[in-house]
Amino acid sequence: MIGGTWRYFLYLYGLLIDILRVCDESNRLSASGINRTQFPLQYLGRWYFLAAAAAPGTEALDIFTIMDNAEFVVRESSEREKLYFRAAIRVKDGSCVPRKWIYIFTDRSIELRTEGHPDRITELFSTNCHHCIILKEREKNNSRLLLYARSSQLEEEFMEEFKNKSKCQGFKDILVIPQQQEYCHFEE
Repeated sequence: MIGGTWRYFLYLYGLLIDILRVCDESNRLSASGINRTQFPLQYLGRWYFLAAAAAPGTEALDIFTIMDNAEFVVRESSEREKLYFRAAIRVKDGSCVPRKWIYIFTDRSIELRTEGHPDRITELFSTNCHHCIILKEREKNNSRLLLYARSSQLEEEFMEEFKNKSKCQGFKDILVIPQQQEYCHFEE
């Protein structure tokens, strides 16, 4: 009887802590860690899309559920306020889907706008993983976090950090990209 009561108490205590949990500062997203003197040069090159997070009950992750993997190349434009993104996306059915878009940024800002999507705001956030980046996309009623890394494989501690930061932002639906198939090749 005492054992059952004790287990019940611990269960309720755990629920209460989870509900009242206040994220400590180390789990908060911060744009202050971005090296503004190097921005955007430190983001050029090859990246792998590894995970996404959104608030429960939204459709913010639906577009990513068909992906098996995705590799991106970021290039600077001759127009200094633009970054060109190219993606080679492997869909779960095995097909490859190329994508291209342009991010527009202004001096002294790390906020990005997507050309053709004036309502979408993308913010860059630092992480303890020095070869990773977290993007927060906001558009109309949807908001989501996206995790990218320079390598297709990420140490578990950094994936856990992403999951913790996501939960602290209220993004409890987390989708890890499966990466079970071969990556698509970029078409030049």
